[in-house]
Amino acid sequence: MKRLLLIGYFGFDNLGDELLLISLLDYLRRNLPDIEPIVFYGKPLSEVYGAKVIPRSSLINAIRMADGICFAGGSILQDVTSIRSLLYYLGIILLSSTMKKPVIMISQGIGPIGTVLGRKLLRILNLVYSISVRDRDSLSILEEFGICKPRYYLGKDLVLYLDLEKFRKTLTEKKRDVLISVREFPNFKKDDFLKAIVRFKNRYNLDVAILVTHKLEDRSISERFARELNCSLILWEDPYSVFSTMSSFKFIVSMRLHPLILSALLDIPFLGITYDPKVKSFISHFPNAYSLDIKSNLNDIENILSLSWENRDTVISDILKFKDGILDKEETFRPLYELYDVWFKDR
Repeated sequence: MKRLLLIGYFGFDNLGDELLLISLLDYLRRNLPDIEPIVFYGKPLSEVYGAKVIPRSSLINAIRMADGICFAGGSILQDVTSIRSLLYYLGIILLSSTMKKPVIMISQGIGPIGTVLGRKLLRILNLVYSISVRDRDSLSILEEFGICKPRYYLGKDLVLYLDLEKFRKTLTEKKRDVLISVREFPNFKKDDFLKAIVRFKNRYNLDVAILVTHKLEDRSISERFARELNCSLILWEDPYSVFSTMSSFKFIVSMRLHPLILSALLDIPFLGITYDPKVKSFISHFPNAYSLDIKSNLNDIENILSLSWENRDTVISDILKFKDGILDKEETFRPLYELYDVWFKDR
């Protein structure tokens, strides 16, 4: 057995990151049973989703006890929200390399990188053995900033590989209308969006709910939207419960990426609000899907909401075509198999 330390923004009540972890753990159990995953987690648990946990306060010990390090998806390598995240995770790569532990990345999001310091430090990725990225924007950043030493591949987001059969019995009939997920972000015209959504709800007499995707960062703004819309606020209890929740809605409106991905997996039409290239990149796979920018004006928001709702059935054909094309997992998970090259090169 080889011990693989899984690194990500895990254990901080962000739905997307928990689903990334669940998907990768399931893949390892099904396909690579000779790898023992250990999760670098933000809560003091002994295990999570059936895998052993090591706390984030024990970084050096975690690296020391592992045979390899795997960065497991997410948007941790960016400096838009804060350069601290980028420094922290690049520091883990540097420390792992110093301790002679091979590092790989699976379905990683790279960027945006806006600072001069961030661009210089990103070259630390040249210490990584193999990388698969989740979108073309991430691949372009690797190429632009001279990350040439790792093997790298264009994959897809890990959440797309969730085993839906495990959740099939929890899916419910679509009795409700619109589920909305929002987050705080600079330049987000939330007042205009609120006004437009209130009018949208009243115009079509819709049953609306707000999903708090990140329990810490999204709660305040989500509570405000729920209050202004006079609708229910949904706080997920565990990641598995979200499948049942989302499957009961006919339409999803989301700033967050992973509610949009879950919409596609569940054949639910959606409208994306783009605040980050990763959201725009995902929506681009669906020619009939509408999107809004966070700086959109009130009239545009109203018009696009109405068009999306009235034409939501046209997105379903796009979703079905897209799902047919995600069955090939080779590129996304290839770094896992290439890790064996390092482990057994002397045999």
